[in-house]
Amino acid sequence: MTHSVAVVLIALAILLLIYAVIIAYLILIKVKQKKEVTLNQNDYLIVFASQSGQAENLARQTTQQLQDVGQTVTVTDIQYLTVEQLRQADKVLWFVSTYGEGDAPDTARMAIKNIFSEPAVDLSHQSYAILALGDKRYFNFCQFGQLLNQYLQQHQAQALFEMVCVDHLKQADVNLWTQRLEQLTQQQLTAVEPAQNWHCFILKNRLCLNKGSQGNPIYQIQLSYAEELTWSSGDILQVQCGNRLEDIQAFLQAQQQTVDDDLLAALQFKNLRQFPEQLPNEFFEDWIQRFDKLAIREYSIASIPEQGIIELVVRQEKTATGLGLGSGWLTEHAVLGQTIIANIRSNSAFHLKPIHKPLILIGNGTGIAGLVAHLSQRQQWGDQQNWLIFGERQQQFDHLYKDQIQEWQAQGLLPDVDYAFSRDQAEKLYVQHILQQKSEQLLHWIEAGAAIYVCGSLKDMAQEVEQNLLNILGAEQLEQLRIEGRYQRDVY
Repeated sequence: MTHSVAVVLIALAILLLIYAVIIAYLILIKVKQKKEVTLNQNDYLIVFASQSGQAENLARQTTQQLQDVGQTVTVTDIQYLTVEQLRQADKVLWFVSTYGEGDAPDTARMAIKNIFSEPAVDLSHQSYAILALGDKRYFNFCQFGQLLNQYLQQHQAQALFEMVCVDHLKQADVNLWTQRLEQLTQQQLTAVEPAQNWHCFILKNRLCLNKGSQGNPIYQIQLSYAEELTWSSGDILQVQCGNRLEDIQAFLQAQQQTVDDDLLAALQFKNLRQFPEQLPNEFFEDWIQRFDKLAIREYSIASIPEQGIIELVVRQEKTATGLGLGSGWLTEHAVLGQTIIANIRSNSAFHLKPIHKPLILIGNGTGIAGLVAHLSQRQQWGDQQNWLIFGERQQQFDHLYKDQIQEWQAQGLLPDVDYAFSRDQAEKLYVQHILQQKSEQLLHWIEAGAAIYVCGSLKDMAQEVEQNLLNILGAEQLEQLRIEGRYQRDVY
C-alpha cells in the first residue's frame, strides 16, 4: 500500500467516524425529544359522559382552562374511551351526568360493559377527580358519579380532591370545581359556567290539551320572540322559574315594605322560600340582591324555527305545597303577555340526521313535544317514511296533537301511526305492546336503515321500550344502532 493510498483510507475512515458520530447524535436528540414529548403528553385526560350535552360543555370549558395555563390535555367522550387509554393515563378528570333514577348516560354503556367490568385494570399510578352532574329532586343524586368513584378507588386510583356534585347546574357547585382545580394547579383559572344565553320571550298562548283527562292537565305553551333565534328539532328550552305576583306581595308585606313595581321586578325570579339573613344596617334592596334565583326547568321544544314560535308541552305537576315550580309558572302563574326568561340549549344527542332514511318515533305524554318537532323537521326535508308510536291514557281526552297528526297522515308524512291509549280497554295497552305486536314491521324498517327516537318518561315507558327492543333486535344489534346514532333517547 502506497503512502498516498493509506492517507486516503485514513481520511475516509475519519469521515466515516465523524458521520457515525453525527448520526448517533441526531438519533440521541430525536430520542430525547420523543421522550420529552411522551413525558409531557396528556398531562390530563378529560373524559365526559353526557346525556344532554351539559357534562360535555363543562369538560370542554375545563380543557380550555387548563390549556390556557400551559397544561397538555386530551379530551374524549366516554363511549370512545379504551382500556389502554385508561391504563396509561396518570391524571384523569371525569365529567359525568346522571339522569332519571340514577342511570348512567346512554353513551356510557359500552364503557361500563367493556372497561368498568374489567377486573384486572391496575390504576394505582393514577390520580383523578370527578365532577358529577345530578338533580337532588331524585333519590339517587349523582349516582353514576358515585359508582365511578367507587370503581376508581377499588382499582387503587387516588383522588386529587373530593368529588364535586353539581345540583341542577347550580353555579356555586361549578365554582367549587374551579376552586379545587386552582388549588391543584396553583394557577388562577377563568370561570366555568353552564352554556346559557338568556333571551326574553313573551307568553303568547296557553291551551289545555286534555280537558277531562284522568291525569294532570297538559298545556301547549307558545312563546313569541323578537330577536333572530335558531335551534334544531330535539333541542331544549331552559326556563327561569318565576314567582306568583301574590307570593311577592305577601313577602313584601311580611317585610313591612311598600309594594311597588321596582321591588316586584327585583323579586320576580328570586327564591322567597330560602334566603340569607339580613345583615345589621343592610338596606332592603341590597339584601334581596343576595337572594338566590329560583331554579331552572327544562322542556323539549315542540316546534322548529321555520314556524316562528317556541312551543312547549307542559304537564301541570302538583305537590304538597301547590303546583310545581316550573309547570306552575308556565301553566298558571305567568299571565299572557308576560316576559318569560329562557335559554335554548342544544341537545345534540337527540338531533336528527339528514340522511333520508326511515324514522321510528316512540313516546308518551309530554314526550310528544320532541316527536312533533322531529316530524316538522322531516316535513321540511321532504322525508315521508315516518312511523309514530305514541301512548297516553284515553283517546277521548288525551289524543294530543290529534288534528296535526291527522293532517300529516293525509299529506303522506306519516304512513304509519299506532296509538296505545292505556285506559280504553280492560287490559292496559302501552307503547311497548305495540312493538311486540309489530315486531316484524320493526325488523323490516331497521333493515331498511331506520333510526329509532324515544321521547317521554324514563320510568316504565323508555325502560320497557328498550327491553322490548332487546327482545326483538338482540343486544348486539341494538348496541350497534346506538353506536351508529340510530337509537337516540330524550327521556326524563
